[in-house]
Amino acid sequence: MNVPMANQNNRKISILGLGQMGRKLAQLYADAGYEVTVWNRTPGKTNKLSKVQVADTAEHALLASPLSVVIIANNAGVNELIGGLSDRQILKDKTLINFTTGSPAEADALEKSVTEAGGAYIHGSIQASPDQLGAESVAIVSSGNTTAFDQYREALTVIGTKLRHLGDKASVCLAMDIATTTWMYGAFVGLIYGATFARQHGLDLKDYAAIIGDIAPDYTDFFKLEVGIMDRGNFQDAQNPVSLHIPIAKRMVEAFKEANIQQDFSNIVLDIFSKTEQKGHGAESLAAISKIIAPQS
Repeated sequence: MNVPMANQNNRKISILGLGQMGRKLAQLYADAGYEVTVWNRTPGKTNKLSKVQVADTAEHALLASPLSVVIIANNAGVNELIGGLSDRQILKDKTLINFTTGSPAEADALEKSVTEAGGAYIHGSIQASPDQLGAESVAIVSSGNTTAFDQYREALTVIGTKLRHLGDKASVCLAMDIATTTWMYGAFVGLIYGATFARQHGLDLKDYAAIIGDIAPDYTDFFKLEVGIMDRGNFQDAQNPVSLHIPIAKRMVEAFKEANIQQDFSNIVLDIFSKTEQKGHGAESLAAISKIIAPQS
């Protein structure tokens, strides 16, 4: 594993990619007293940034700092950026943190390229929108070179203080990103279906939002419990058997039909629960639906 060299330049950082996220990151670091160098493939996005140095090429940006953050449209662009370097030894003893979204396989390939050039690679995921960056509540999930992560931990806290590093394999971060995004989208679709149903019945959406806020912490504990049950592989939990939830899911399907609301979401929920029971897992914990979602897991 490549280990970044200790130096006195830990308050130098380069930001490559000046979309909404990149511009906000650059200004955050500049305001925090870092010596910031920025680069963007197309010019004109640095006009509103202050206290930053503008590099005319990606190479110059990478050379300017021991730590570079890349956040561009896709990992194909990151590959093109690295592949276009006149000399990959530019990356030697440098740390590259890539916040670009993509697949685990893409992270594996990028990690290989940077590591072979003598650099340290970390892939990260910022769990926030641009306007939230800098708040203590912002979470950052990362994986890759752990020595480099430890060296630049303080720099990452400029973005947010909830840091979770998942180990030395860079692709793990993107696998976790897809997993948590799946949960987020599922929860959000359910939220909006519920809001639509509430509005159809003349309920005040402010009350709906308030009640969701009241019950969410308890459900977070329930979710953690069920994931723990799945992790241990012991689904014999009589408190929340799958069979208990099937009539509830049926009522949801019927209620949506009566309210003339698209039933795709409720049908999927009922179908998964029903198939789990049909396979003989009705008396097991609700987490037993995992046996239907991925029979080989």
